[in-house]
Amino acid sequence: MPRPVTVGIDGSAASLAAAAWAAREAELRDTSLHLIAAWPPPDGHAPEPPDAIVHRHWAVRSLDLARDRLRGRHPCLDIHARLLGLPNREALLTAGLAADLLVLGACGLDATSPRQLGSTGADTAAQAGFPLALVRAVPHPADPPSGPVLLALDVRTVWDDVIAVAFEEAAMREVPLRALFAWMSTGPVRPRPITPWPCGRSPHARHAEQRLTEALLPWRQKYPDVRVEEVCLEDIPADAVTAATHHAALAVLGHRVQATTGPRLGAVARAAVHQATCPVLLVPHG
Repeated sequence: MPRPVTVGIDGSAASLAAAAWAAREAELRDTSLHLIAAWPPPDGHAPEPPDAIVHRHWAVRSLDLARDRLRGRHPCLDIHARLLGLPNREALLTAGLAADLLVLGACGLDATSPRQLGSTGADTAAQAGFPLALVRAVPHPADPPSGPVLLALDVRTVWDDVIAVAFEEAAMREVPLRALFAWMSTGPVRPRPITPWPCGRSPHARHAEQRLTEALLPWRQKYPDVRVEEVCLEDIPADAVTAATHHAALAVLGHRVQATTGPRLGAVARAAVHQATCPVLLVPHG
């Protein structure tokens, strides 16, 4: 039985945008959609405080509203909703292990509140040993983003797991794949913003282009129907990737799982999560 697409719900605009995107993902993957909210049980045997009862009812109500809205838009999609009696991050990590894909809103109602599922998304992604998509609220969340799948790649350390996911996503959507490698020069700091240079302007650029082509070659052969565009830029990597998301349906980035040093994404992944205009799919490696 195929594993579901699972999405965290907290009632925020970002989590509802994530749910709308996750529903389309579930249809693409021909699987079910699971909506989850987390509410840790009260400590000990003390009665649950009145404000906690109100918040728990809000969590349940948010699940019901999201489920009913999505069933109206996707009548043929198998949708389930469940309230998990666990702390937020533990609930998300547990649900993600059983899912084909975990989807979260990139921000919640209150970025300082530990009660919001969405506000823990980036921290959860840094610890997740499975692919996790983060979706920002957009003006028209019912309209799916269009364009190619963007693969942000560092050719100095190639991770096949990340490339595989990007090609799979492009093939599933029947859209091109744009593979981007951006690097910073080791020369002195420039007094003005760096202007991207196309490949071929320098030996460093030609070497980068060659490395990118070599990294993608086995996957081009495995997915011959996916049209691939290779882009090498001398630019600030976080800026280059964020700018490229403006013309992408999905951005795929790798990240190293931080299990012991605390939840922390790298600079490029962190910038993409907070500034990308398309959903960001983070794939663990290493």
